[in-house]
Amino acid sequence: MPVVIALMVSFLIGLFLTLRFGIENGRNIFLAWIISCVIMPAFILLVEFVLPYMGGGSMWPIALVVGSILGAMAGGLGVVVAVYYLDWRSKKEKN
Repeated sequence: MPVVIALMVSFLIGLFLTLRFGIENGRNIFLAWIISCVIMPAFILLVEFVLPYMGGGSMWPIALVVGSILGAMAGGLGVVVAVYYLDWRSKKEKN
């Protein structure tokens, strides 16, 4: 369950940062995606090294690789949704 929350946070960070920065500059979109990509690896490292041991095997390197890929996809999806929304809103305002 906490992993799902971390993925949702990655999506929302990508979405809100893109809405905040705008799409006028491609650098802003890239920056929003990179910041949203950091959420999932940070969460995995927090769970593995800061929180108390909860039992089970330690497979954090595999979780870090797979989680980073999933976090990047969730953050990218948030950025794409925000770009489509901002594009739709700008077309609506022109008409």
